[in-house]
Amino acid sequence: MSLSDADAEESVFSGQNDQLVSGKDLEQPTLTNSGDEDECSDEEEDDEEPALRYKRLGGNVHALFEKDTASTLTASERFLVLGTHWGNVIIIDFEGNEVKKWRAHSTTVNSVSVDIDNEYVASAGDDGRVVVHGLYSDDVTIVNYSRPVKAVALDPYYSRKASRRFVSGGTAGQLIMYEKKWFGKSDSILFTSAGPIQTIRWQENLIVWACDEGVQIYNTDQGTRISQIARPEGSPRPDLYTCRLHWKDSHTLLIGWANFVQVVVLKERTQQSPALGFTGADNDSRPLLYAEVSVMYRTDFIVCGLALYRDNFLVFTYGDHQMIDSITAENDTQIPREEQQHRMRNAPPPELRMIDRNIEEVSSDVLPLEGFQLLQPNDYGLAYCAAHSSSASAKSPRPENEFDDNSAGAQTNEADTWFILSPKQLVSVRPRGLADHVQWLTERGNYQQALADIEEAYRGDGQWAMYRNQIKAAEYQSIGQAYAQILMDGGNTAEAAKVCTRVLPRTNTPEAIEAWESWIFAFAETSSLHEISPYIPTATMQLSSTVYEMVLAFLLTSDISEFKCLVFSWPASLFNAYSVVLAVEDQYEKAASIEDKQSLKEIMAFLYDRLNQPSKSLRCHLELFTDGILSRVRRENLFDAVRDKAELVLCYDDHSLGLDRDGAEVLLQERCESDGVQLLTDNTDAIPCASVVKQLVGVPEHLYVYLHTLLTKDAHLGAPFADLQVELYAEYNPEKLLNFLRISTYYSFDKALEICEERNLVLEMVFILGRMGDNHRALMLIIDQLRDVPRAIEFAKEQNDPELWNDLVMYSRDKPEFIIGLLELGGTHTNPTKVIQNIPPELKIPGIRRALTNVLHDYHLQVELCTDCKHVLEGDCELLSDGLRRLQHQGMEVECDQMCLVCQLPLENMPAGSSNVLAFWCGHIFHDKCILHPDVQLKTQMDSLTSSTNSSSVDVVKRSQHIIHSPADQRRLLMQAKLDRTMMIRQYSPACPVCVEYDQKKMQQARTGWSPAERKDRELTGSSGSAVDIPEQTDLPPMQTLQI
Repeated sequence: MSLSDADAEESVFSGQNDQLVSGKDLEQPTLTNSGDEDECSDEEEDDEEPALRYKRLGGNVHALFEKDTASTLTASERFLVLGTHWGNVIIIDFEGNEVKKWRAHSTTVNSVSVDIDNEYVASAGDDGRVVVHGLYSDDVTIVNYSRPVKAVALDPYYSRKASRRFVSGGTAGQLIMYEKKWFGKSDSILFTSAGPIQTIRWQENLIVWACDEGVQIYNTDQGTRISQIARPEGSPRPDLYTCRLHWKDSHTLLIGWANFVQVVVLKERTQQSPALGFTGADNDSRPLLYAEVSVMYRTDFIVCGLALYRDNFLVFTYGDHQMIDSITAENDTQIPREEQQHRMRNAPPPELRMIDRNIEEVSSDVLPLEGFQLLQPNDYGLAYCAAHSSSASAKSPRPENEFDDNSAGAQTNEADTWFILSPKQLVSVRPRGLADHVQWLTERGNYQQALADIEEAYRGDGQWAMYRNQIKAAEYQSIGQAYAQILMDGGNTAEAAKVCTRVLPRTNTPEAIEAWESWIFAFAETSSLHEISPYIPTATMQLSSTVYEMVLAFLLTSDISEFKCLVFSWPASLFNAYSVVLAVEDQYEKAASIEDKQSLKEIMAFLYDRLNQPSKSLRCHLELFTDGILSRVRRENLFDAVRDKAELVLCYDDHSLGLDRDGAEVLLQERCESDGVQLLTDNTDAIPCASVVKQLVGVPEHLYVYLHTLLTKDAHLGAPFADLQVELYAEYNPEKLLNFLRISTYYSFDKALEICEERNLVLEMVFILGRMGDNHRALMLIIDQLRDVPRAIEFAKEQNDPELWNDLVMYSRDKPEFIIGLLELGGTHTNPTKVIQNIPPELKIPGIRRALTNVLHDYHLQVELCTDCKHVLEGDCELLSDGLRRLQHQGMEVECDQMCLVCQLPLENMPAGSSNVLAFWCGHIFHDKCILHPDVQLKTQMDSLTSSTNSSSVDVVKRSQHIIHSPADQRRLLMQAKLDRTMMIRQYSPACPVCVEYDQKKMQQARTGWSPAERKDRELTGSSGSAVDIPEQTDLPPMQTLQI
């Protein structure tokens, strides 16, 4: 888009290259199109409204740049801070006027910073010094770090805190925090990098800086670095192109790395962990933050600065894709030095690009700043100044001194502003204002959009809200009236009336009254008063009575519906409401059509409301079946006005449900939930139940609905009318009578029984007789009249009276169907034998065989079930016993490298005198010598030898022959000897010493829990020998007790 149409004051630069041009004016590769297509493209671009407005800062900035060049810039909400290559720090206002200046460094100023209260300015330079200068005091802090300092950032609350903190970094690669403590000044190294610290930004409690490793984020409250965003892969060397950082807010950070743009979002971590750097007292309840790169894209240019404009990225750029392609070659030293110098002397002008969230370029403005051919990306900068808010300026009151008298002290920004820095120029960039936008629209005849945007800005909405003061009320009215006249000339009187009501003034002034009356007479000339009449002002201003009378007379004689609208919309102060309602009543009697009568009755209801006569008003509304009238009764607490209109209220419900006075029974639920009956039953304190019942006695169906709804809400309220309610249920809904008899206790049993007897309601009679205690009569009613065997049996079960069962059994002696029912449904309440014994021998009972078969079948089924359960249990026991037996018969695997638990030697290393290994079912394994007493071991060996020699001499000879001549017999005899010895050892019942000692320890622990009396009784019992079994004395000593 072209910016040549902007204001001459705001768009013209001094010098030959001071005219701002758009991206289309540069020499860019273009497609080969026909001339017509090029013209269409130019027309489309011309129709696109510019988004930004550029202005070169004037004042004495030009004089400053004649002797010095700018190196860095930052913006606050009150002024700009400029650093120069001669070491000067200059305060200028937003128009370019110098406010204050001091020489802080002997060489280039690399960075400047301002606190949030605009009271202190910090600067860092190549001379290795950091200087903090007070604007309203003589407070100056100078810190010398002996090496070039590239970046500095003040604590946002520097002026409010005694610590006076700031952070700085430079070629030393260290991020150093300077602060004052109670024992003196202190420098703390927060981070050490392999390369220089390039850029630092401090936002509230977060510090972000850029170095060779990437962008680091540090939390000053937690005292730890919370995240690192690595430099994108493929980006150029960090020393060639400075990293650009911009805080959108305390949770959103914009990063520009050469030809990469990143958006980092800081999120709260709900769960805290010591591994994240918080331990001990630092691990408080404050949620931790972590960084997440939400957007990252690669560009075809070098980023010299970036910010956000509405929902778009505003990127100050350098170069194009050809330069980006050559960066890699330069890094690889493939381009000769002469060509590199040539490129440096022929640099392209920078551009300010607008990129949307879809990473698509919205606009691009070329900025041919002074001397751009010799400038590099690091020579440019972009500073952002937010729109001024009164709350921001009131955060910290400033002292009055001569600095406040300057323009910077009083000037603030009405909208977001960006300042573009080059060594020889400062350019302010602002969004186009409402006046520019409206002028652009009206020049193209788009009055409708112009009006809409002005009104949206006046409401404080939309993108033009901050510029609403640019369009005055008179200009807005002239634009609107011009648009209304165009519509009137075109015959669109309806739209013209809407525009008039929007733009015509509503102040009670002669000019405003004259404007309204002239437009009303203009509509009268075209017989279009019905179009303007709804918009005639009646509240903020009052026209002459002639105008109102003219409109009312016109509409009353022509259209009653329009007349009704006017009466409804106009305040009563414009006319006499009492006289009007009398006239309407007279006209009501004369009206012939039903529609006119309906409209006139609505007018009467409305006027009665105006006259504060709710009783007459509600009667009209109920007769008209006005929607929402019952809600109004609730809202305005008009229950006294409907106290005597219960029948009208229920008729209103019938109309709402589409019913006549004889409503269908199936709609009982809907009728009970309708608004009218709910109104009467919810407000029984204001509308007494007795009064409603008295009014509805002549309409029993409505009375039935009312009492039924009252019962569902509170049965106690309808207690005085319980007998009447029994009669109403019996008349209109007998199916619900039984339920009412069950839940209510206020009705008379005798009267209810009489009503039920008149209508032959047997079930209800049975229930009432049961409540009265006449169970025998109730049972006889079921048997004699209903002849319902299941119901009779169920009744007997509910009453749980043995006499009823006897009566039922005796009654059923000669009734086959009752006998069958008792046999099949009696269950455990009756004895089938007793029923069968009472059957007369000559009685024929159809189906008795089936009933008896079922009884016997049930009995046999129970027997079979018990038998099957027994078989299942026995089978399970046998299965488990077999499993246990097989488990006990299994062999035990013994490894040679296993250890004896007594001597702690491998089992294969037999000690002297030991020849076998003893294994117990508990899993413990020992050498036989280690656990058997020597006498026991010797006897078992002798017994084994004796048993092996108790055969005949012939057998001995045969064995000797076999031993000599048959190795198999030799092995068999050896195994036989081992088995014999094993059987003999088992005769002495050896026990596992480990398990024995474990049992003894458990017993000892159990004894410690005994009381002294119990322990004494057990010791006495053991010493007397009466309760302790003494083992029989044998010729073998007992087994040794081992301490394992």
